[in-house]
Amino acid sequence: MNVLYCTSLEIETKQSLALFSTHAEADHQFKKGESNWGFPSFLSLSKLHDKYGGYVVDGTCVIEAEVFVTDVFPLSTDKPSDSSVPTDQSMNKPSDLDEAESIYIKAESFLKSISKEPTTSVFDAKCAVPLIEDVASSAKERFDELISFPLDNLVDPKHETAMIECLHMLVDRLSLFSDEQAKEITRLRALFPTIIQEWRDSVQVKVSCQSLLSTFEKTENLLKGSVKTEEGIKIQLEELKIREQELKAQLEALQNESQRLEKERLEVSKQTQHIYALAEEQAVKIEGKEMELAGAENKLEDLKSNWASVKTVSFKHEIFGSQHLYFGGRQFICCFLAVVTALVCYLIILCN
Repeated sequence: MNVLYCTSLEIETKQSLALFSTHAEADHQFKKGESNWGFPSFLSLSKLHDKYGGYVVDGTCVIEAEVFVTDVFPLSTDKPSDSSVPTDQSMNKPSDLDEAESIYIKAESFLKSISKEPTTSVFDAKCAVPLIEDVASSAKERFDELISFPLDNLVDPKHETAMIECLHMLVDRLSLFSDEQAKEITRLRALFPTIIQEWRDSVQVKVSCQSLLSTFEKTENLLKGSVKTEEGIKIQLEELKIREQELKAQLEALQNESQRLEKERLEVSKQTQHIYALAEEQAVKIEGKEMELAGAENKLEDLKSNWASVKTVSFKHEIFGSQHLYFGGRQFICCFLAVVTALVCYLIILCN
């Protein structure tokens, strides 16, 4: 006999959507009035309440269990009869029939387990299908929330795990979606890990490139500063070279002027030497001439005085007197001119 058992556990917490499946087999004979047997643990509480990979949807943990009962041993409720009707003792032995029933049940259970058509009970139709739809609805809501995140948020391990598990849950329930939606969900489930990995790789490349670019930018700035400094030094050197050429030109001009002046001085020196020799010769000749010059100057002063007295002579004298004065004045003028001529000649000789 196949039995589908469904239950739910309410937990007041908020965790990511996840799906967990486990399977356990055991051989146990249940008896009426006894409930002291079972599996003590399918999933540890620490894993159930895990912060990043727990199995809680909006504070609710949905548990779906399937229990397959392979052997059923009927319990006899008949009381012993005191009837006097004789009975066949072989019919009172249930061992053969029980064994046959057990084999039958095992065979039937095996056939049902390998049958392509699933068999569900009325309880399954009322409980399991709504439960699957609720899980799918929660998965849709969680998916809509996650798909709105930018990629840099989805690469967070918590969100990445939630998205992968959400897609896994949706893929397991593609019958609840249209064909187009089912294709998109299947395609996204296949591409999502690749997209996340490519995002991480690209981010790593970006960080590496940014680091290299940052280092290169710093090196470039240092190079620009060095080139700028060198350019300033180069300009100063060019200015100094121009100044050096100007100074060289000035020095050359000064040297040429110095050479010209040296030549001119040599020529003037020769002339000075000639004049010096002439002056020495003339100095010898004029020795004793100072006295003569002084006498000539005195004579000239006397002549000036006499001339001044001549100008005071009156023309009202008698003719005789006038004639006498005329001849006397003429004689004086001739003497004066002779003295002036001699003095001029002396000065010319002195200058030469």
